[in-house]
Amino acid sequence: MISPETIEAIRSRMDIAELVREFVPGLKKAGRAWSARCPFHQERTPSFTVSPERQTFHCWGCHEHGDVFAFLMKIEGLSFYEAAERLAQRTGVEIAKRSEFMTPADQERLRIREALACARDFYHGALLKASEAAPARDYLVKRGVSAGSIEAFGLGYAPRSFDAFIQEAKRKGFGADLLVAAGLAKTPEGKSLRDFFYGRLLFPISDAKGQVTAFGGRALDDAMPKYLNSPETPVFSKSRTLFGLFQALPAVRKSRRVLLMEGYMDVIASHQFGVTEAVAPLGTALTVEHAAALGRYATHAVVVFDADAAGLSAAVRGAETILHAGLDVRIATVPDGKDPDELLQRSGVEPFRRCLADACDLVDFRTTLALKGRKAELTPPEKAAVARDILGTIAQSSDEVLKAEWVRRLSQRLKTDEGALLRQLQKEPGAGKARPSAQIDRPAPRSQGPAGNWGLPPADRQILALIMRRPALSAGIREADWTSAAAARIWQALRALDASDTAWTSRLMAALSPEDKVLASALLVGESPSRDPEADLAAILGRLRRERRLREIEPLMKGDGPVDGAIVEEYRKLLSELKGSRK
Repeated sequence: MISPETIEAIRSRMDIAELVREFVPGLKKAGRAWSARCPFHQERTPSFTVSPERQTFHCWGCHEHGDVFAFLMKIEGLSFYEAAERLAQRTGVEIAKRSEFMTPADQERLRIREALACARDFYHGALLKASEAAPARDYLVKRGVSAGSIEAFGLGYAPRSFDAFIQEAKRKGFGADLLVAAGLAKTPEGKSLRDFFYGRLLFPISDAKGQVTAFGGRALDDAMPKYLNSPETPVFSKSRTLFGLFQALPAVRKSRRVLLMEGYMDVIASHQFGVTEAVAPLGTALTVEHAAALGRYATHAVVVFDADAAGLSAAVRGAETILHAGLDVRIATVPDGKDPDELLQRSGVEPFRRCLADACDLVDFRTTLALKGRKAELTPPEKAAVARDILGTIAQSSDEVLKAEWVRRLSQRLKTDEGALLRQLQKEPGAGKARPSAQIDRPAPRSQGPAGNWGLPPADRQILALIMRRPALSAGIREADWTSAAAARIWQALRALDASDTAWTSRLMAALSPEDKVLASALLVGESPSRDPEADLAAILGRLRRERRLREIEPLMKGDGPVDGAIVEEYRKLLSELKGSRK
């Protein structure tokens, strides 16, 4: 694999806090460390800690942890080699690009990405030049898609031949198995290998770095389904991917706002008219993973969906998912039953901007929908039904001030007691805890002892915290000083390291089991209040050793036989020294 020297060169030049801030805008200084809500699971209060001193991160909620490589791998879904390449580019470190340095899984992912890039170029060229792509070009002209948008989004066309791309891919050295793994070819039952897409207008789907991971294909005739997405692959997951995210990121990072739309053409039209924060899920409902991805770049979102019943329902569901992820969310309804693409093409950008400016607060929007068509004066059961419906949405927010304000407004609109609504809110399933759907990819929490850190005895935790401040101190500790096997294992791994090695933290983590890594990670990002680790360690060890010696001779003092005078004197001395500190 990549040499340890290269890995350490990358790590030494990369500030983990700087990297994390790009994906977690809410990261804030907390003592010597930094803290934020975890980007890997949904939570209401910050439990994600980054330690610039140790160049590590740790989440106290889901227990994700690691260094800059681990963070980038997790947040971007990369292999170690891919993460190392990204970080090497940032830090100016050169990595030898030799396939033998990669695992078989890494090699497959790399070849899949290469095949997808080849497909993007092939399909894009076909759209621009192939005579049979004329209907696709005509369709785009009819929909008002400019040449600039075709280029910016890399739009393409899949020829009607069942093996047009397969033949091109074979000439470029891609095998049949790889093309199937990449979602670019398939073998229907009883038939030979054929292209996955044919006779369709293609929309390349990219990750946040602009690398193509899949395609969406639109039929230009009566073929079904009308829209067809690539299958799941090692580099593509529909529930985690948003169309247009790469193109939208510069504007989203600047404004901290994201516009969530329904389809490819809505996103392209929005970008074409200069509103470039637009993204869209891939024909599915917005997922928890989508919302988490948005939360890495934006603080507020506007959900823009069609004004028909299905569109409004999707808008509400998507907005609730975003709200639960901790973003401020509003809903913009496109007027006159149009979709965003149609409004932009017919009326220009100003009506669309007004639509965004008039976006409604989610709770107000839901309340208006719930009251629509009802009598001006609701009966008590109707008020209760509307209240339960809206309180279910309010409960998804983690902001207590915001929830209180929403309840106040709801009480005014329903003309009912605010206190009763607040009491009812506490009964809602979402109040005070995360929804089950927010637990995706979240490890089960380990049981914590009374002092935290998942059962490490207080003394063991204190000693480990001190020697992690100054690893050389580990030499003065004995095996008998530990009361837990886990603490002893971490100490043994730490003692085996060169204390002067600047990369000792990564070498320590590499030497530990997965369970012990979690404990060590928590200790590495934790702050020790000690100003003199050596003196504090000596005091703790002295007390522990005196307590252990006292336990050894205590049975002699309580027995019936004679006791040596020196033992009696030692016993009295230990009692005096430990007075008030024995556990």
